[in-house]
Amino acid sequence: MNGLRSTHSLYCLLVASLLAPPQSLPAQSPQALLADAEAALTQGQPERALEILAPLLKRETKNAPALLARSTANCQLGEIEACRKDLDRALALDPTLRQGWLNRSGLAIAEKRYDDALTALVEAEQLDPAAPDNALNQGAVLLLQGKLDAASARFERHLAANPDSADAFYLVATNFALAGYSALAVQHLGRAIELDERSRVRARSDANFAEMSSNRALAALFATDSFRPPAGSSTATRIYRSPWRGAASQLLTAVLNALQVSRTPMESRVEVTDEWALLWTDVRIKLAKRGDAETGLELSAPSGRFTPASWNRRTSELFDAVELELLRLEKRPATP
Repeated sequence: MNGLRSTHSLYCLLVASLLAPPQSLPAQSPQALLADAEAALTQGQPERALEILAPLLKRETKNAPALLARSTANCQLGEIEACRKDLDRALALDPTLRQGWLNRSGLAIAEKRYDDALTALVEAEQLDPAAPDNALNQGAVLLLQGKLDAASARFERHLAANPDSADAFYLVATNFALAGYSALAVQHLGRAIELDERSRVRARSDANFAEMSSNRALAALFATDSFRPPAGSSTATRIYRSPWRGAASQLLTAVLNALQVSRTPMESRVEVTDEWALLWTDVRIKLAKRGDAETGLELSAPSGRFTPASWNRRTSELFDAVELELLRLEKRPATP
């Protein structure tokens, strides 16, 4: 459980990571069947998981991990009573199943039984006091109860244990956003972006921030690229006589085409604003508006990733390929 995402589906996201089967086990051993069922659950195939678990639970009616897996499958299918029944049986048979307590907490959260959710999370923490999600999960529930100070203390404990984790700050930000604490959400999202700027484009499409769409501080955070290449980074810039028009900019299309033609692996997320765009390969690529008629193409990479010669070759090839794609776009007949 990674803090609050959306309470109506939280219990369906608590997919256990139960037992990893030794490679030498026979294909139809209980451990192998359980591993296959877990794989099906991870892939979002609860019906398949139930098919796999059926013969196992027919032979071993008191197999607690298998009952927990069947509980998760039923939960994913929306069969909440069947989910709850198997979960209770699994924990009665083996109260050391930490994921079972997390799942019980998820069910309680979905039903707004927050005290019960905290009780289950305490049980989970006792089973693994060092688990990184203990404080985050408890903070999420405390926040739902309106206990801001107590929740903040749990979140601070989580962040103190993960001070360089963009994901840790991001998850805390989502919890504050869902609970309506906009200033705290922006503060923690800002730190997540400082640690990994991809957190910004991640947040743009995250439903957890939907209620903050009119928040000025969040809008300013989304509009700002404060990244500066660290000392020693490889950098290169070229200015093109091509106006910036956001997602409709010819230069952006030309860059994407050039990367595709060269079969350069690229991250799927592209961030586009009214003033600039960012995309990532093994090079950070930024397009930035330069006046009314020009756009800059700025490339950077961490120190040591390229030798001076390979950097010059790489950037020259990309600049030239973009220039060629621009010429092709300019010669393309206008669409009626």
